[in-house]
Amino acid sequence: TTLPASDSLAMNSDIAVIASDIDNYQHYVRAYFDDYGIPFFIDKRKPLNQHPVVQLICSALQAVTGGFSHSDIFACFKTDLVPVQRYDIDLLENYCIAFGITGGDWLQRKQWNFAGRDKEDFDQQRINQIRLKAVEPLLKLRDGLCPVGNQAKMLTAPEFTEAIFTFLDELKVTETIGSWIEQADKNEDGVTADEHQQFYNKLVDIFDELVEVFAGRAMTAADFFAIINSAFSQLTLAFIPPALDQVLVGSIERSRHPDLKAVFLIGATQRQFPVPLATGIILTEDDRSVAESADFQLAPALSQTLADRQYLAYIAFTRPSEFLCITYPSVDDKGGAVPRSQFIDNLESLFENLNEESIANERIDIEQVNSETELADLLCTQLGRDTFSLQTSDNESPGELLEDIYSDDQFAELGSNVLSAINYDNRARLNSDVVAELFGRQIQSSATRLTTFAACPYQYFARYTLRLEERKEFKFEPLDLGAFYHNVLDALLKTLNEQKKDFATIENEELLKILKEQAEQVIQANSFISNFRRRSPHNAYIISSAADVLEDFVLAVGQMVRAGSFRPSLSEISFGRAKDALETLGKYELALPDDRSVSLNGKIDRLDIADVDGENIALVFDYKRSVNRAKFGWSEFCHGLEIQLPLYMLAVRNAAGSKIKNIAGAFYMPVEVSPEKTTLDEIPKKTEKYAYKAKGIFNGELFRQLDNSDSNSFYNFFVTKKGDQYGRKNTSGALEPVDFEKLLKFAEKKIIESAGQILSGRIDVRPYRLGGKSPCSYCKYNSVCRFDWQINDYKPLISLGKRQVLEMMEVVNG
Repeated sequence: TTLPASDSLAMNSDIAVIASDIDNYQHYVRAYFDDYGIPFFIDKRKPLNQHPVVQLICSALQAVTGGFSHSDIFACFKTDLVPVQRYDIDLLENYCIAFGITGGDWLQRKQWNFAGRDKEDFDQQRINQIRLKAVEPLLKLRDGLCPVGNQAKMLTAPEFTEAIFTFLDELKVTETIGSWIEQADKNEDGVTADEHQQFYNKLVDIFDELVEVFAGRAMTAADFFAIINSAFSQLTLAFIPPALDQVLVGSIERSRHPDLKAVFLIGATQRQFPVPLATGIILTEDDRSVAESADFQLAPALSQTLADRQYLAYIAFTRPSEFLCITYPSVDDKGGAVPRSQFIDNLESLFENLNEESIANERIDIEQVNSETELADLLCTQLGRDTFSLQTSDNESPGELLEDIYSDDQFAELGSNVLSAINYDNRARLNSDVVAELFGRQIQSSATRLTTFAACPYQYFARYTLRLEERKEFKFEPLDLGAFYHNVLDALLKTLNEQKKDFATIENEELLKILKEQAEQVIQANSFISNFRRRSPHNAYIISSAADVLEDFVLAVGQMVRAGSFRPSLSEISFGRAKDALETLGKYELALPDDRSVSLNGKIDRLDIADVDGENIALVFDYKRSVNRAKFGWSEFCHGLEIQLPLYMLAVRNAAGSKIKNIAGAFYMPVEVSPEKTTLDEIPKKTEKYAYKAKGIFNGELFRQLDNSDSNSFYNFFVTKKGDQYGRKNTSGALEPVDFEKLLKFAEKKIIESAGQILSGRIDVRPYRLGGKSPCSYCKYNSVCRFDWQINDYKPLISLGKRQVLEMMEVVNG
């Protein structure tokens, strides 16, 4: 709603933007005024507790009085007022988060060694140097305020103040503030210089008043901290406009200029204009009368506040002499209606010629553009549409206008920015020089790497080429428990082999005894796990529960082994680039086109061996933590998303150092099994069912060597009443020998194809989509790739069954 203007405006200082709540609008004001080059001053008091020195004092006091918690320690360090570089602080914080450093650890003088010898991610010598340098001032402050053995030490106000300023002097805070002021003066930034000068004066005043008010009284450091923390929260900094010719932006209460020609009143809604009423009043009017009679000052009463609201509205409306513009939103962020202020209705009753205008769906013509920012927005909007409706006065199309802008020296940068915006397609590419430098003639790969590339080439690039990693945190995640399971099971099998004992013949009691011994040895040898267990009873329970899970699992393995001829023989056996591996199959390489090659590496969880007609035959087992992940998908295999089991079988058969040239199959086996939903009557039947069924693929001719029992409950195949081991063909893992060989040949071709694409430099942002599933839902690199379904395309994959895949392999293999 506008009142007509009479004369032209002379200066920016004749204009003001007034809001009832400046916090909601100041960010928009800054952005728009900067775009249009309009000088402005936001007349708003700045809270004192936002200053870095206040953050330093409060976080340091919270740390020394509150037990050196992680958040307090690093809030202090990150003020950039401690004598340690920010990069070193980040290294120290990563270490603390990775190993769960607690308050007691900070108080130790001895060297930290939480990572152990097997951790290569941290330079512990450097970490200890950073830690001692950073925490030393805090330890001295603690000794002065609440030393060990006397946490409730009583202090006078002068003693407390002296300890604080000794701490600040040791960190050279006064000199730092002086340098900030000097730098601001050099940059002609009067606001910043004034802020630091005001802050230091008020800081000194606070402690002077503390000494004066609490003279002769002794309190603990925590009590003094509560007092000054309250003082910091109440104090604010006020600023004088650094220049005269500026648009004033402020709240109604702080709009200073009495002689304004134009006022823009923004946010005139019922909830915001002019000032929201405070709620939760405790004192009654009678209580206030008693207080006033005793000369005790209180905040204004509700009736006074209501009167002030009317007065503030009057000020806002009468401040300009020539022009008044009132704006208000019609809807909120969620699309709900927002009622305008009742004062606007009062204005409409006073003036007959007021016009209400709406900017909703308003389109700006090219002739109405007033700034480069508007021009850029207009071009991007129009050129981003399928139909170009923008026309200049010369009937010039948007594309032609953009070409003219791009070729103009003055607007070339603007044109370049617009072109890059409208041509953005979120594509990732590597040129040939980078590819040659990254990969060379040979690529190192594994089952995990190949499946990651098949899932999304860019995910592979981010994980294995850029080697981006998430911050390590001190908690037991699925991968941590999985590593614990693998280590204990490996130790168990190696111990059984050393003692020349067998899963098939050993008694369950003895098997569990050995398992418990090996589990405890793994815990003691792993500094991370042992440190995790001792932190809390809850952590100890997690480890104990994991050990119980393994007990049930090894008993199930023993039951499975006794049903067939295969015996667990090797565990954690490596192929390819094996570091410190006790058992290795040697190198496994495949030739690629253009005289290149791929060297494959991996680690097989368990290798079972059976003697069949005088020949050793191997069976691969890969442990999975949950049942849901312990299955072989035919669609996933066909599309390269499931290559682990075939790759392991190929490595056993073809690795240079392997002595076993015949492979029977490969299976996933779950370590954790969740109880099924059932009724009380069905519980006996459910408990008899074998819950650890191994699922995978194998040569069906050897089914009796796998499971010679009548139940056929240990593996994913079904024997019919007529003795046919290929029953339920669509879901069975049993393959006829010719199909088993086709599968291995197809897998080898798939590996070569994927490795060749990696070497070609493909890093497309193109995740797969198969039956509603996509790797984006659990990808760690979403913030890097910025995948957007409106710009990027998924790679659609067709869901296939076992029979269809076998037919496809027939075609591919020729």
